[in-house]
Amino acid sequence: MLHRYLERYVAFYSQVSYDVMMSLNSENKIALVHDELIRRGGAEIVFEKMLSIFPEADVYSLYSGNGKTITVNGGRFDINTSSLQKWPLWFRKHPGRMLPFLASAAEQFDLSEYDVVISSASGFAKGVITRSNIPHICYCHTPTRYLWDSSFDVAKQKSAGLRLPLKLLSHHLRMVDFAAAQRPDMYIANSHYTQERIHSYYRRDSKVVFPPVDTAFFTPPRDTHVDKLAPFIMVGRLTPMKYFEHAISVCEKLEMPLVIVGVGREKARLQKMAGKYTRFVGKVNREELRELYREARAFIQPGVEDFGMASVEALACGTPVIAYGYGGVKEIVTSGKQGVLYADQQPEALAEAIRQFILKERAFEVELLQKRAMLFSTHRFEEAMRREVDGVLAQTT
Repeated sequence: MLHRYLERYVAFYSQVSYDVMMSLNSENKIALVHDELIRRGGAEIVFEKMLSIFPEADVYSLYSGNGKTITVNGGRFDINTSSLQKWPLWFRKHPGRMLPFLASAAEQFDLSEYDVVISSASGFAKGVITRSNIPHICYCHTPTRYLWDSSFDVAKQKSAGLRLPLKLLSHHLRMVDFAAAQRPDMYIANSHYTQERIHSYYRRDSKVVFPPVDTAFFTPPRDTHVDKLAPFIMVGRLTPMKYFEHAISVCEKLEMPLVIVGVGREKARLQKMAGKYTRFVGKVNREELRELYREARAFIQPGVEDFGMASVEALACGTPVIAYGYGGVKEIVTSGKQGVLYADQQPEALAEAIRQFILKERAFEVELLQKRAMLFSTHRFEEAMRREVDGVLAQTT
């Protein structure tokens, strides 16, 4: 079958690309800087892939968990951290508590010995200080969302007495974040949606390199028969911005099974509103996640994603996507071809999208879904990142 051939091709191509890059990396001294290495989400997966591309790089993070190393592809990398690492883990685990201290923490690293610095930023990692002759490339997962897009939503969640101080702090940190955003010499955005926001908030131009999805691992099952009783699936951190409650309420009313993969502070609230048709499976490993994708009827995404790696993983496993049609998902899914996009971020609109999906369900062919996912494969990311870094280095030598 087509997807088996593509799987073998990608595995071979990725190994060849990796061998070539290994021979090139040793020529330059590279620093890779990430915001924090406590939890593992899409940004951390991208950062790990950067380490695979540049295995000789030194790793920096504003803070991490208890561990002082990160393991990627069997290799162990020491993590250089700021003074925030000395703070108790229970305090560091809460991003909101760290917010006032992140900008200064990013300035603590001495990166003067490197030929190139690559920051992986959805926060203040882009604010590291480098010498004027050292190129700094920022791979931006998103402009600091809790300071720009969602600052008012965050304030609304606080008590009345905390709202004004929080607004004043956010105003100050937006100015700090804007100043930090001027330090990179070049921006790479993870989607055209993020590219527009980088320009809007930071007044900076950028190139687009889509995040890597392991399409050699996330593959369709051998039996691609569609089970009408199969559950829908949602994957991600259980946070308000994901709008998991929309899918729960709709699936409960329609009496359709729903599987939710992930952990987060919203779990207790979501479990209270869930009924017998919703199942929470928590944190799973890659093999378990792949099987859940394969067994699902469709992947549901009611929130706005800067890119949406989970939706690509679902497509790679032959599972269509039903999503709110705003943000990075529009660059992944064409409504009617790889799934159904809906225009209004309301449960009623999601319910109508599910109805439309059921009417078209047999039209979504597994091979075509996987072919779409291949546009966001690991080897494409490796090629693009290597090309951009080599281009920047060529201009400075």
